[in-house]
Amino acid sequence: MEFSFFREDATVPSMQDFLLAGGVVVGFFVLFCLIKFGARFLLARLGKGASLKKDFFVILSGLSWYSGISVALFCGNLFLPFVKWIHVVFSGFFVVALVIELSGILKFFLKVVMEKGFAHQDTKTKKNLTEILNTLLQILIWILAALIFFDTVGVAITPLLASLGVGGIAVAFASQKLIEDFFSSFSIMGSSPFRIGDIITIKDTTGTVKKIGLRSTTLLTVEDKSIIIPNRLLVAEIIENSGTIKVRRKRFSLTITYETPLEKVRQIPKLLEQIIGKHKDVGFEWAVLRDLQASCLEIYVSYVINNDDWLNATQLHSKILEEILEKFAEEKIDFAYPTQTLRLKK
Repeated sequence: MEFSFFREDATVPSMQDFLLAGGVVVGFFVLFCLIKFGARFLLARLGKGASLKKDFFVILSGLSWYSGISVALFCGNLFLPFVKWIHVVFSGFFVVALVIELSGILKFFLKVVMEKGFAHQDTKTKKNLTEILNTLLQILIWILAALIFFDTVGVAITPLLASLGVGGIAVAFASQKLIEDFFSSFSIMGSSPFRIGDIITIKDTTGTVKKIGLRSTTLLTVEDKSIIIPNRLLVAEIIENSGTIKVRRKRFSLTITYETPLEKVRQIPKLLEQIIGKHKDVGFEWAVLRDLQASCLEIYVSYVINNDDWLNATQLHSKILEEILEKFAEEKIDFAYPTQTLRLKK
């Protein structure tokens, strides 16, 4: 049987047309009922508790009767040579049903992507990303539905698609960096090189990650300055992430004068162990005479801080240095700095 969406030459449908259309309507409606009630049955067997499988069956069991009837009537309508306006009405019902159900299904798959692909991201970031992507998907669904409707009612959409294609290429070239930032954000959220709250260093900039957006990432420096970095630069550059460190090791040098008595030089490791070891969550490792430099004796010191808070560790290191200055002053151990002594012969 040859048919088209619009048969303007048709007069009265034959009995064969009605039987074929009725069979199609009943068949699609039975299939709809099997899906809906089958999902309810499986949902009851899963019992209580949250899972992605359960969420999927909730969507299927929640398919609206309007959608089932609209799809069945639309498919049956294709086999009846009715006048044009009847096809338009049924097509409209079908498009609305398509938008309603497709939106729910895409929300589910978006949830799956967020939970599986972005599991390491914080809840706030995933929520913001979900809302933005859901809005974009809704727009795409309505565009798709409009194209289906226009094609169904006989509007030529090929020239429209060609125009949109040319326009899309022009827009893509004009917003190339914006698009690059957009896709870079998915790379950041998917691979999770850093999360909100981490302290990262990129080139000469160090700050706490405050926001990961679709276009840029915001860092807050210790001076309370907001640094906004395009996501494409974060993907391309080497990033030092201090936020994932659980144990922080500090190593630094102390330089003292050659006039320091050897006995006091030997006492310095014990003095440093007393100063550093008395602090909570701090473990002294070693202090050694590392080098005899041109203008000083170099003492190399190492200790660890069992704390993942970068700011707290930095403040603690500052306090330790202050105590070292105070203790060395009491022991009359002088710090060295580059000097030159000129001796003039008379």
